[in-house]
Amino acid sequence: MGAVLGLMLAGRIADSRGNKPTVLVWFGLAAAFLALLSIKLESTALVYAAVLLAGIFVFSAQVLVYAFVGHLYPPEIRGTALGMAAGVGRVGAIVGPSLGGALVTAGIAYPWGFYAFAVAALVAVAALATVPATMEDTPSA
Repeated sequence: MGAVLGLMLAGRIADSRGNKPTVLVWFGLAAAFLALLSIKLESTALVYAAVLLAGIFVFSAQVLVYAFVGHLYPPEIRGTALGMAAGVGRVGAIVGPSLGGALVTAGIAYPWGFYAFAVAALVAVAALATVPATMEDTPSA
C-alpha cells in the first residue's frame, strides 16, 4: 500500500518540483524512515503507520530514478541509460537479501538491518547528488 501511495505522491511532486530534487528528498526520507523502524513501538497501529511511511519512500525511490534518467538523457541514448540505471539498481536486489541473511545469521538483524538499508539509501542520495539535473548542466569537454 505504501509503495502505491508513494508512487502517486512522488509522481505529482516530481512533476511540480523537478525530478532531481524529488529523488534526493525521497531517498533521504527513505533512509530516515528505515532508521526509525529500528525503534521498538508498543502500539500495533504505530508499527503499521511506521511501515506505511517507510514503504511510501523506500519502494518508490527507485522508480523516481527511472523518471530522472528518462528526462536527463536524450532519446538516442535513453534506453541505454535506463537499462544501466536498472542494472545498477538490481545490485541491491542481489546484495540486500544476502546482507539481511548475514545479519540474521549473526543475530543482529534487528536493529542493524534497518541501519544497513538506511545507509544504502544515503549512498543513493550522495551518488545522485553528483548527477546534473539536466544535460545542459554538464560541463563541456
